[in-house]
Amino acid sequence: MLQYFSLFLLAFISYTTKTPAQNSIKKSIKYFGAKGDGKTNDTEAFLKATAFFNERGGNGTLTIPKGIYIVGKQKMSNGDENKYAYAGVDILDFKNCSNLVLKGEKGSELKYAGELKLGSFDPLSGKDFNDNDLVRPLNKYAGVIGSCISLTNCINVTITTLSLNGNNKFIRFGGRFGDLGIQLMHVGIYVKDSRSVLIDKVTASYFGLDGIMVSNKPSALSDDIRLSNVTCAYNCRQGLSWVGGNYLVARNCKFNHSGKIGYLSAPAAGVDIEAEIGPISGGLFDDCEFIDNSGCGVVTGGGKASNCHFTNCTFWGTTNWSIWVIMPGFTFTACKIYGSIVHGFNAQNEIDATRYTRCFFEDKPYQGKPPYGKFIIECDGPRNMLFDSCTFTTNTTQIAWLNTGNATAETEKATIKNSNFIIKKTVNGNAVFWLHNINFKKNTVEFMDPAAKQKGFWANPCCITAEDRDATKIIYNK
Repeated sequence: MLQYFSLFLLAFISYTTKTPAQNSIKKSIKYFGAKGDGKTNDTEAFLKATAFFNERGGNGTLTIPKGIYIVGKQKMSNGDENKYAYAGVDILDFKNCSNLVLKGEKGSELKYAGELKLGSFDPLSGKDFNDNDLVRPLNKYAGVIGSCISLTNCINVTITTLSLNGNNKFIRFGGRFGDLGIQLMHVGIYVKDSRSVLIDKVTASYFGLDGIMVSNKPSALSDDIRLSNVTCAYNCRQGLSWVGGNYLVARNCKFNHSGKIGYLSAPAAGVDIEAEIGPISGGLFDDCEFIDNSGCGVVTGGGKASNCHFTNCTFWGTTNWSIWVIMPGFTFTACKIYGSIVHGFNAQNEIDATRYTRCFFEDKPYQGKPPYGKFIIECDGPRNMLFDSCTFTTNTTQIAWLNTGNATAETEKATIKNSNFIIKKTVNGNAVFWLHNINFKKNTVEFMDPAAKQKGFWANPCCITAEDRDATKIIYNK
């Protein structure tokens, strides 16, 4: 009995003498020595702030007053094969933090110093190195800049009212690192295995890799990653790379002009949804832009990604497809799509199918640049694909190349229904549609060219059933 009482007493004393929970604290980056004068390199101040909040486990607010804070530094390895040729630092690298707020104000900008190195370099001379293995590149040749803001194993973090400028116009790009350009870290915000993250009123542009990267391992919990009023533009690879996780919501965000300045690393998309770390599911993009990217506006790559939805978004492909989807459960509702879409998921059922509902399509130029593609729809083989109540306007290109010849049942055919087609220009003897083995139901086709009726047929004869052809309303303007 005495033994058990002693254990109880020891446990009680241990419990009652624990350090009380810390109160939330507010600190300005100026407290840590930052100048924000656009001249002084303030990297050390941000490192001190990081250490301070990491020691506390977060639980506070770091304010960043108006000013231009120059950041970024690298250390040369001088030939040490166990180090990067040029090793950068993560400016704000938070780990295992919770209840943390990073708050700027209008005019608060973190801008990277010029002449930082990204790519492959000789670790002794510092010259560009172009003989690195492209499949398995060696880190001893790598010039890495790092992340501006990094969250690892964090929860309940808000990042708001900040401009993050990667300054890629003045990066010293070296030789390739990897088989697709320079695949080395220089990211505005890197989210790794973190939950309940809000990124609001943030610009993350001009980075050597991505504006934002989300890399969460599989979890039974909701990741709850929220982006609102975010702009990611002119980054060398992506506006947003989502490589693992669930339940990411982006509202009123812009993912534009990837790969259009400084350097281009594939896929150079507005948003790349590619499950490299683990499965991806539950994405929602509402009222977002994917405009004028070197790659696709949105692209899905390898791994398992599913159930992502786009509403009221604008896609505009100038040098590549507007949308490239090959994963299940992707839907597009009330979106404006300029340029060409490609692929679609080869679905065995309607739920997994790629679906476009109440969308507006047009081959419309962007600031004098012609839209990409020969067809507005260029999809070969996606069973159960649906276009419902959409409007298609074509100025110079053809409407569709759509084929579901692999459908084994009537219900598996791709379907276009309740849609309107406005054809502004026709070419003599050239079909507006090239369709094979699809359902074409209750659609209207209007030709604006007065000579359209004399120029030739409106669709290739094998495209649809005679019943569907007869049920299509054809209007020839005089």
